[in-house]
Amino acid sequence: MVLRKQGRLLLVVAFFLAIGGGLWLGGGRQVAAQSGSGNSPAQSGSEALTLQRSVAIFNYKTSGESGWQRGEEIYYTKCWMCHNQYTIKAGTGAVPLKDLYKRSRIVTTGQPVNDQTVAEKIRNGGRAMPAYRYVLSDADMADLLAYLREKCCFEGDEPPPNPWYRY
Repeated sequence: MVLRKQGRLLLVVAFFLAIGGGLWLGGGRQVAAQSGSGNSPAQSGSEALTLQRSVAIFNYKTSGESGWQRGEEIYYTKCWMCHNQYTIKAGTGAVPLKDLYKRSRIVTTGQPVNDQTVAEKIRNGGRAMPAYRYVLSDADMADLLAYLREKCCFEGDEPPPNPWYRY
């Protein structure tokens, strides 16, 4: 009786390990777009489509490869949760970022508003702000600054659609 239970348990564990291993090994696979040309993905890299949307989400590239579109995605995942009208009205100490580059000075530090000082503030954080020094790369920072400069920021009664769910 005990051997039967152990045998079943081993069979179940082996089954799940086999399924998990198959998913792990097949996770990075690419397929060619259907174009009728017969080219393989190795021959035409532009036609290769990655099956894993999670890679684009992890790298903040569902809205765009670079620029303010990608910066918007970074903003909504890293900044919006504190710098929105609801948390500001609640008295969290966060400052609104809308029209940040139209101001002459950063509210919390008194430094002039430019890419260098804003990036420094984001990297180092502050009394009520986490530091993003080890979280955002230089490319992430450049795209975030482009968004803050050019398009920032949503104000209204309802938040905008989550950029990770755009198609």
